[in-house]
Amino acid sequence: MKKVFLFILLLLVVSACSVNNDEQDSSSAEENNKAAEVPEVQVEFEHEPIPINEETTIQASVTQGGEPVPDAEYVEFEIWNSEDGQDSSETFEAKHTESGVYTITHSFAKEGTYQVIAHTQVDDLHTMPQNEVAVGQQADASGHEHGDHSGKFMVHLMTDQTFKAGEASTLTTHINHMEEPFSEALVRYEISSDQMEKHMYIDAEEKEPGEYTANYTFPESGSYTINIHYEKPAEEIHAHQKENIEVVQ
Repeated sequence: MKKVFLFILLLLVVSACSVNNDEQDSSSAEENNKAAEVPEVQVEFEHEPIPINEETTIQASVTQGGEPVPDAEYVEFEIWNSEDGQDSSETFEAKHTESGVYTITHSFAKEGTYQVIAHTQVDDLHTMPQNEVAVGQQADASGHEHGDHSGKFMVHLMTDQTFKAGEASTLTTHINHMEEPFSEALVRYEISSDQMEKHMYIDAEEKEPGEYTANYTFPESGSYTINIHYEKPAEEIHAHQKENIEVVQ
């Protein structure tokens, strides 16, 4: 009789442990799913159109799973005049103010239409929404509409790491098309420098939607040009963007 009682007690203990483990697994799965959600970024301007030669506030509200994100790894605003092109862009680091809101103050010295990308990194997830904004009366009269960026690509090479000669470096690029990750594309890095006899071509692999990485060991210190080629032949898309980096000894 005692053996039967002990056997039943053992079954109850095992069953309770199993339920507890299932609950823990379920809780862990929910946390992982929440962590995997791509952060959402809403960019807002203090004025539209923005006055010329006056300090104005630009803010990005960052949420993930519907909750504010007060501890993003970084939020950076990349800004350039549409006529001058992205090669003329400047990048400004935003500061967290409250409840997932990150802001900068900026003065625009030239009238026209500007592009503003909010590069946002939360854990291992990156998003980079692009907005168009008018500055001055000339831009207001030009007929550009806020948020009209159909067909536009946003290409961002991550350069916040230290590239060292003789050590393997990871090249990471995020590509968005019409504010959505540009997935399942053919992406390769064309690497050139005065320190190299010929250009090197390195195929990139898509790790996350719209995120393409490749490893490369720079042979010498100095300035390098990274030409990012991205294409979808079936859709007749083939474009590239050049970035410059410095490699240290």
